[in-house]
Amino acid sequence: MITPLLTLAALLMAALPSPTPGPQFGPAIHCTPTSIAVNGGAATPSTDPIAEALRNAGPGSVIDVEPGDYPSFRLGFGRGAQNADTSGTEFAPIRVRALGSGPKRVRIRTKGGSDALMIDQKKPVAYITFEGLEFEPGYRSAIIFYRQGGDAVHRGFRFLDCDIIGGWDHVKAAGVQSKWGVSGHRIADFEWSGVSRPSIIRDLKNEHGFYLQNCAGDVTIQNVEATRLGRTFCQFTARSSDGPAGLGHITVKNCRISNTGLAAGDAYKGGSAFTVTGNMPKASFLFEGNTYRAGFNPRLKKLTRPGVPFGTGALVVWAEKDPVRVGEVILRDNDFRFAKDSGDRAVVALSAVKDVRIEGTNHFEAGAFGVALIIDPPQSNGLPNKLPCAKVQIAPTTALVGRLEVAGHAATAAERTRLGLTPR
Repeated sequence: MITPLLTLAALLMAALPSPTPGPQFGPAIHCTPTSIAVNGGAATPSTDPIAEALRNAGPGSVIDVEPGDYPSFRLGFGRGAQNADTSGTEFAPIRVRALGSGPKRVRIRTKGGSDALMIDQKKPVAYITFEGLEFEPGYRSAIIFYRQGGDAVHRGFRFLDCDIIGGWDHVKAAGVQSKWGVSGHRIADFEWSGVSRPSIIRDLKNEHGFYLQNCAGDVTIQNVEATRLGRTFCQFTARSSDGPAGLGHITVKNCRISNTGLAAGDAYKGGSAFTVTGNMPKASFLFEGNTYRAGFNPRLKKLTRPGVPFGTGALVVWAEKDPVRVGEVILRDNDFRFAKDSGDRAVVALSAVKDVRIEGTNHFEAGAFGVALIIDPPQSNGLPNKLPCAKVQIAPTTALVGRLEVAGHAATAAERTRLGLTPR
């Protein structure tokens, strides 16, 4: 006979929600350039070891990768021997971890192909972390996140202590063709960081280290050393023709950049090292602790148009074709310097921003062009900027070696005071 007390206890237990299951950890996998082994089992031959390892992985899996050269692979395409349609979760990402370091590296090689790592969302993939891998850029990119339509987003991809090593010599105009380091459309919760050491990106022929379009969430790029790039180090765009407005907190921190904009096809004038443009009224950008140098490498100085100084600018924010202001831009503790005979434009040029804050101890040092900072530069036809910054505040600790201009003229005493600087 069931007592009333037991009946009540049973009813109370039935009313309670079922306990939430803990993280489910997928198998541990070991890769060599020619094989994989799952959960300590026997190694089996593989021509696409990392792709096959990812197909066998699940949330929380760790894929250990022995040093050597590995073929390019794909994620989220729904088919193909080089493809995997596997995801981690926010709290249990899949980790692809290189075991070698120094000269014994894990290298993802394109062998003349278009990209080393290709990511799509035909089959949703997310939350995968790559650690210590070297990516060789193909004739298009090292890593590409394919353009997405609708609500599709590339979410939760992290690259820690990873490098992109191109093979183009800009002076000799010879070597391995390449376009982008990372090309990404609609990314969110993205991170590229040097953790135990700086990440290295160098020797790209035609375009950007990071070309990130219509970001859909937070992005962090930090502790990167980049040099000899065809266009910019990082270009953030959100053209309305390419997708929804850009969103998120975008952080570029502690990066050491030199000599960008070297592509011969752009007459060696392929944009400023850090570039922001497009439809991003709710996005915020923090550039903190970065350095930029141009014109201090004699070997590169001939890469310019006749009669025009070597080098372009360090940082620019502008509206391009979309008549929309960026939400917020913060510059904190950056150090941008041009050699005295280098630089054909302002070191920093800012327009089309709702709120600009230049904080801490920034140092902007102009070279040949003579302008360290310009607020609201005129349009290319000389007319006033259509979208001037709505609010600008400059810390008095900012060091400007060169002119401060506002709307194309030297800043007046009243304008300097309004911006937060002492009048001269």
